[in-house]
Amino acid sequence: MLSKGIKLIVLVLLILLIVAQLTFLLGHYMLAPDPPSSDAASSPGILLTSCGTEDLGVVVAKVRAAVVYIVGRKVTTDTAPSNALISFAPASLAGDKMGSGIIFDSAGYILTNYHVIAGITDIRVSIFGQQGKTFPCEIIYLDSEKDLAIIKINTGFSLPTVTLGNSDMLEAAEEVLAVGCPFSLEQSVTHGIISDTKRTVVIDGRTYRDLIQTDAAINSGNSGGALINMDGKVIGVNVAIYAPSRVYCGVGFAIPINRAKLLLMKIKYLQGES
Repeated sequence: MLSKGIKLIVLVLLILLIVAQLTFLLGHYMLAPDPPSSDAASSPGILLTSCGTEDLGVVVAKVRAAVVYIVGRKVTTDTAPSNALISFAPASLAGDKMGSGIIFDSAGYILTNYHVIAGITDIRVSIFGQQGKTFPCEIIYLDSEKDLAIIKINTGFSLPTVTLGNSDMLEAAEEVLAVGCPFSLEQSVTHGIISDTKRTVVIDGRTYRDLIQTDAAINSGNSGGALINMDGKVIGVNVAIYAPSRVYCGVGFAIPINRAKLLLMKIKYLQGES
């Protein structure tokens, strides 16, 4: 049998061993890293970014110089009822009729709305960076059913152009910018989202189907201007506003750019053949 002294020594050793193990386990637990957070913003593998003012500036720079200001003298009276809730967005001041346009070919071909140039004469175009100078234009194509028109100016130099996007890929809540010339304020820019991609409205007695609805501010003079996505690509042609008071109240409409693509390709082909 073991003596009492030896038993005491063994007991002390066992106690020390247990204490050492507990200390190790406790220290390991306290020094262990915290488990990964479920918050994506704090996860090292995910980088969250937002579209700040610098990003928007880059987007606008891709398009702004290719949006023009159109003005002409009215020769007919507008037929849209003055109390219409949804109306076209050209401006009429002091006998002039004003709108916007989009340069899609560097030779001077411009896409706009039919209603912007319908019933006006002496049509002239002002381009970005040429303040105080206007260029007479030639009417190349008119389509009252689609409310689209193509005009051409001759400047003697190559013009900046837009890049066309795919309006069939749009989704609700997607960010967009509207670029145009409201109230004759050339190349103005507003920011908003897509509210709907297939809105049907009645404008001047005619039904327009599958329009893009946006809350980016559209006002008188924006008709024919560009609605662009965050890649700087044109996805719509601004056409109308819901405006009982004739000014912006949060609802605007644009013609999907895919509706104009075949026409633009045809014009560019014919222009290349000439």
